[in-house]
Amino acid sequence: MTETDAPLTRLAMAVAGTAAGMETEMDEFVPVHRTIADRAAEAPNTPAVTDEWTSLTYRQLTERADELAGVLVRQGLRSGETVAVHMESSAAILVALLAVSRAGGAALMLDVSGPRQWLTGFVERAQPVAWITHENSAEPPFTGTVHRLDEGGRAMAGADGPVPVFPEVGPEDVACLVQTSGSTGVPKLVLVPHRTWTYATATQQELHRIDRDDRGAWLFPSHTNVSVSVVFWPFLAAGAHLSIPPREIVSAPEELALWIRDQRITQVFAVAPLAEALARLEWPTCELRLMLTGSDRVREWGRPDLPFEIGNWYGANEVNIVTSPMVPWEERITSATATAADRAGMPPIGRVWPGANWRVVDAHDQLVAPGEVGELLVGGRQLALGYLSARATAEKFLPDPQAAEPGARIYRTGDMVRVRPDGALEHCGRIDDQVQINGKRVEMAEVERALLTYPGVREAAATTVESRTGRPQLVGYLVTDAPVIDAELRRAMADALPSHMVPVAFVRMDQLPRNRGDKIDRRALPHPDAAAADRGNYLNALAVSVLSEVLDRESCAPDDNFFLLGGDSLLAVTAARRLSLKAGRPVAAQDVFLNPTPRELGAFLRTAPVAAHQR
Repeated sequence: MTETDAPLTRLAMAVAGTAAGMETEMDEFVPVHRTIADRAAEAPNTPAVTDEWTSLTYRQLTERADELAGVLVRQGLRSGETVAVHMESSAAILVALLAVSRAGGAALMLDVSGPRQWLTGFVERAQPVAWITHENSAEPPFTGTVHRLDEGGRAMAGADGPVPVFPEVGPEDVACLVQTSGSTGVPKLVLVPHRTWTYATATQQELHRIDRDDRGAWLFPSHTNVSVSVVFWPFLAAGAHLSIPPREIVSAPEELALWIRDQRITQVFAVAPLAEALARLEWPTCELRLMLTGSDRVREWGRPDLPFEIGNWYGANEVNIVTSPMVPWEERITSATATAADRAGMPPIGRVWPGANWRVVDAHDQLVAPGEVGELLVGGRQLALGYLSARATAEKFLPDPQAAEPGARIYRTGDMVRVRPDGALEHCGRIDDQVQINGKRVEMAEVERALLTYPGVREAAATTVESRTGRPQLVGYLVTDAPVIDAELRRAMADALPSHMVPVAFVRMDQLPRNRGDKIDRRALPHPDAAAADRGNYLNALAVSVLSEVLDRESCAPDDNFFLLGGDSLLAVTAARRLSLKAGRPVAAQDVFLNPTPRELGAFLRTAPVAAHQR
């Protein structure tokens, strides 16, 4: 018996393998847009998608997609060429994405909140031949043909004309280009093939039991591969109903919960902070049965008495979804099934999906011992083609001599994991978060995990600061909702971790600074001496984080001038809006003009009145 054929009990302590259980042969490849067309033929009048402006049946969705695809082909789009899609989450963007696929193109997924200069960089690199957007959107940074769609996804011009012959797409043809963070500070574009869309859709439907009776909710940003591969394609390919909430309630948990109940949503995929906020609410009986979360470290299990299950999955744009808490369904690890021993730690990220080749390796690419932390490497059917940059591809997508298929590759995720005895993986941080303290390696995520298990600690971050002697020292940053005594916390940490992993100082903060992807911005964490001298320093850190995000920079210094770094009046409006939202204080663009550095903005925020809804 091979390792692939081994039962879960034998694979429990494995740190490498090929996850089995679902046989979807790629010689049976059917692109997602064709599967959705089949659903439209079977039940044309069934509701497909509903947003706050319109509702489309499967017939309307596919007919309007074919109409737009005809426009694209008649105007010269050739197979494999790129089309920029710059649209909010809506029924119209689904029409656009189906149309690009139907026409044989590749969709460049653009963030509608991205600054113009930032969008220009993607356009220069990807060289789209057309641009699709909403009818009332501003003029894009693009000199080619712009197609505008109304709220129902109808093309505003060029729809009349003969129906062209649409090209066939193959499994290795590019379906979309999505952005991901780059270690150099410059985002990269991932080339996602149709193979990934098809296999991810089928796997989601089987593992998460999605069928035509489901109602899914789309809460992720429209430009992410999570939205495409995890949220809307699986539901639409199943003939289910996809609902899109009004934009303003996605960040308002109580209103969103009411909407979920009113819309009779059965499955939700939400980022970790939103899922945790929803799970803290009181829920009456509802039709929601499964809430899946990810994209950040999940800190809370959720109450076992909730009327739905909560599970944590893991993935990356380069490999789509890698693990699920529902693998296998009978042994799923969720808020409803977690044991007391499970709840003593952080929620795991589930077990590896069927069809994935994987292993956990050390710094020398050797398999780690069972239970040890190592880097997760992943290959298989959902692997992307690579990056738009061949050089970047060569660094992260490596030849996999252990794969059965000739020429197969495996991706270095950069994520550190540990395999539990039951085969589930625990996420232990990023490989680039590793530091050396007294000559010993420290994983920031392991320190943060220990901090988060202490009563009263709601959020935690750890990083190193340079001491006066030039040596790195470990510091913990805490957001608390109950009194925490440093000496007692330090003792608890010493009981749980080796001495070199116990922070020498703890800094209290009202909130942790976060970047565009809602990840902790470690560069904006204050030095403990400065934080002690200035209790309001978290507002300085918040200003650093927001201005860096708006300027699309890794970080900026407290005294850097926003406008000398490339800011303008439009970006000042964006910065003011985000500062208002995150600081809970009214901020206008004029305030950014008068206080153009993070330090000055922090001082302004400390004197600004707290917004009424934050009191």
